[in-house]
Amino acid sequence: MLVQSTGIESHLPTGKGLLTFRTMEEALAGIEDINGDYLGHSRAARDIAETYFDSDHVLTNILAHVGHA
Repeated sequence: MLVQSTGIESHLPTGKGLLTFRTMEEALAGIEDINGDYLGHSRAARDIAETYFDSDHVLTNILAHVGHA
C-alpha cells in the first residue's frame, strides 16, 4: 500500500507493506521500492490487513468498546 501521510504512521506499522509519502518525490520512491520487492510488500500488506482489519477482531473490539460484547 502506498498512501499519503496523514498520521497513519502513529497507528499502523510502515516501511514494508505500507509506505507513506508527503511529496511527489517520496511517492515515486515508494513506487520504486514496491516494484523492487513486490512479493515482499504484497505479503507484508496482507499481514497488515489481516492483523489490523480482520472483521472478527475489529468488530469484537468495537462491540466491547460500546458495551455489547
